[in-house]
Amino acid sequence: MIIPLYNTEKYIEACVASVLGQTHRELEVIVVDDGSTDGGAAIAEGIADARVRVDRGPNRGSAAARNRGLALAKGEIVAFLDADDLWYPDKLAEQLGVLRSDRDVVAVGAVFQYLSGDGRRLLGRAGQDARDADSRERMRRGQLSPFPINSCLLARADTVRAAGGYDESLTVVEDLDLISRLALAGSIATVMRPLGAYRVHSDSLSSRQHAKMKMIMRFVEQRATARLEGRPAPDLDAFVSSYRLTRAQRWQDGAARQFRAAGLLVLERRYVRATALFALALVARPSYTLRRVGMRLPRGRTPRAVVHGAPGA
Repeated sequence: MIIPLYNTEKYIEACVASVLGQTHRELEVIVVDDGSTDGGAAIAEGIADARVRVDRGPNRGSAAARNRGLALAKGEIVAFLDADDLWYPDKLAEQLGVLRSDRDVVAVGAVFQYLSGDGRRLLGRAGQDARDADSRERMRRGQLSPFPINSCLLARADTVRAAGGYDESLTVVEDLDLISRLALAGSIATVMRPLGAYRVHSDSLSSRQHAKMKMIMRFVEQRATARLEGRPAPDLDAFVSSYRLTRAQRWQDGAARQFRAAGLLVLERRYVRATALFALALVARPSYTLRRVGMRLPRGRTPRAVVHGAPGA
């Protein structure tokens, strides 16, 4: 499994420990240091377990670091985990059971719980059942990420390589782009119970580059749709240079930004300000805001895994 590392010394030891604590014991852990300037790589190198190896290199971005790990990986199955996130002990065992039970399944995700930067367990989770035909189509068109891909994806290594790995020209949402290509290759399954924790904090890339993320998400969608329909793919540089938001898009993006900011304020226990931002998001996009709230509420027992049907189903 592959952990890209860049200046996250605060979290890397706990991250690797969560991998080494898996009930599935046969694994290799490749920590790819992406030119860190802190002590994270040294901490990883100091972990006394023969299954852990650290590969140091210059800063080229997280997509390149994951591809480097993919090139070094020896196993038939590969998994990814960001250095500030965690796996629960049965994560690999549960996902491997799903992957090995059906050759049509090329990748497996899972529900992940939200975790604050200080490690306090939060109310809420990410991950959804996308079995319906509309959701499967949205994945192929780059419109849907059914789970936190970079930290919970487990896939057949040859399928990820055949799909081209991560696109290193994308500095954000490269995971959404990858899942759109994997969805063309076969079925994608989700284990519908929490198997890990996704750390949410103000230093995360998604917090710092929200506007850029939205722009590149729209590019990924256009490119994936063009690929699916057999049309020439748009050029990234041309797309960025001509990118202009409509009034509706500005309104929608503003609501999403307010909702995320409210969530971060809740982590800091600044509830009055969080409530005000949530109210703004609710007024701007009521259905979106209520749906996102619903995704974070606890649910009853759900099936252990669901499969998003194969292309053409």
